[in-house]
Parts: sequence; structure tokens; C-alpha cells
Amino acid sequence: MARINVHLHGKARDGAYSTLIDTYSTRLEGRGVNLIRHSGKLSLDEYISKLQKERGNLILLDENGPSISTELFVKKWNSWKSSAKTIHLAIGPVDGWKDDFPLEHEKLGLGPLTMTYEMAAVVLLEQLYRCSEIERGSRYHRQ
Repeated sequence: MARINVHLHGKARDGAYSTLIDTYSTRLEGRGVNLIRHSGKLSLDEYISKLQKERGNLILLDENGPSISTELFVKKWNSWKSSAKTIHLAIGPVDGWKDDFPLEHEKLGLGPLTMTYEMAAVVLLEQLYRCSEIERGSRYHRQ
């Protein structure tokens, strides 16, 4: 069973986002999901370099990436969890990714709206939690 690592560049600037990120990160403990916070002092090149050294599949959260439904996200979750490789979901820094960097890696969008990287982290972690709850058969997700 593979691990899913969520990479976040820097700390949330707003305490409300920080609380939500911590809440979902705690809920995901023991479910194969790990939040990795990289120093906000890292330049974009340093952050990219750290991500490229990770073993496994790197998927970039990008506002121009394809958006998927929760049902498709659950299918991806199941695929990731059954993979032998670690999945690295990377949320970009404040100013986004370099134009040439995302072309090398799979991209995933969270919808057509532009949002802060902190909000993207909350949305991504909530969807991962939702997938884990669907997998458990809980009543968290209602259709």
C-alpha cells in the first residue's frame, strides 16, 4: 500500500487556514497520508529541486490542471493506495509553478477558480479525507 505525501510550500499566512490544514492532516493520520511542510524561505528552484528528489510519482496541483469530480478523485485515491510507488501531491508556492516545470509532471486542478495555496491545501486535504471516509464506508460523504 503506497503512501500519499502532500507537499506544502511555507506556512499558512492566516491562522484559520492553518487550523483547517492541521485538522485535516490530523484526521488523515494513520490513513497513509502525510503532510510535508517545506520552508517558505526556499526559493521556487530549491522547492522544485526538493520535489524532484522524491521517489515515486509527482503530481502538481495547478489551476490549469484537469479538474475531476469526487467520484473520479476516489478512483485516483484507490489507484494511488494500491500502487507500489509513493504519490507526491505538491501545492505550488504563492506565485505558482514555473511555466516550464509543470509540463514534465502530471497536473491536477481543484476547479476552475483561482485560490490561494492555503485554500488549495485545505480543499485537497478535505478531498483526501473524504476519499478515506468513502473507503471506510462512513456517512461523511452523501450523494
